[in-house]
Amino acid sequence: MLFYRMLVPEPPGAPARLPVLLLHGVLCNAGVWARTLRFLRAARVGPVYAPSYGPPLASIELFADQVHACIEAIRAATGAPQVMVVTHSMGGLVAFAYLRRYGAARVRKLVTIAAPFRGSVHAWLMFGTSLSQLRPGNPWLCELAPRGPAGGPAVVSIWSWHDSMVAPQTSSQLDGARNIELKGVGHNALLRDPQMLACVLDEYREALASAAPAAAALPSTSVSPA
Repeated sequence: MLFYRMLVPEPPGAPARLPVLLLHGVLCNAGVWARTLRFLRAARVGPVYAPSYGPPLASIELFADQVHACIEAIRAATGAPQVMVVTHSMGGLVAFAYLRRYGAARVRKLVTIAAPFRGSVHAWLMFGTSLSQLRPGNPWLCELAPRGPAGGPAVVSIWSWHDSMVAPQTSSQLDGARNIELKGVGHNALLRDPQMLACVLDEYREALASAAPAAAALPSTSVSPA
């Protein structure tokens, strides 16, 4: 979506207890979150930030660095010590690459949607560094070895048995996380699925209840790397 920023505008800087950061998947930009974003804002979640990172075929490690810059900018803009991260597809691996490099102190909770934690066989049909990192059994993915807590934030993995992009679908099951299985919902359709949206809202409210208060914010800070 060339004009994605019209669909997912960046919120103004203002004090907030628990901002939400949405991380998109491979070969996408923040525009995929348009419907999700409208739902969350209508439910008074947020502020909600949806940056785009890239270039699309670059390394997931580069995307993790860009996410770090986003999180730091969000914390400055809102005064919040932590954010809740919600990801789709490859965004789940971006989040874990961020946690490995920068630690878990800034992330209160991580909710992943259709994340290929052990890769997807479809990645063998495409080229580029980020796609090669999504191939099952590749060295980068094996070294990352995503898993839940063990010193990290609480993780919820939402996935579907009818996800045609993550193959096998059980690649989205994550050890140490709370796994929520859905049926009859496709890979991108998960982004607007009522069950998924309700789950994200419940997880946000739970995280917000124990979030620390916000400090002073810097309204002029921008979070978009692209």
